[in-house]
Amino acid sequence: MPDLSPLLIRRCIEATGPSGHSCAQCRRTPLAGERLHRLDTGHVLCTLCFGALPEGERVAVSTDRVRAGERSLAVVRTAA
Repeated sequence: MPDLSPLLIRRCIEATGPSGHSCAQCRRTPLAGERLHRLDTGHVLCTLCFGALPEGERVAVSTDRVRAGERSLAVVRTAA
């Protein structure tokens, strides 16, 4: 069976590509499932850079999860 991880990572990056969201501090494009924190200055930080801020500056206006695609995935309960 072929290794699907490179394909999945590429799709995650491509899904965030058009929106242009990357961390303002480390310039990294977050993968699907990671959170982006928007500060009142307008800067967008990944969770790692946001956590490295001093306690007094660690106030986010909004926090959004990076999606794997254009629409959110459904969560379905399975039979036990």
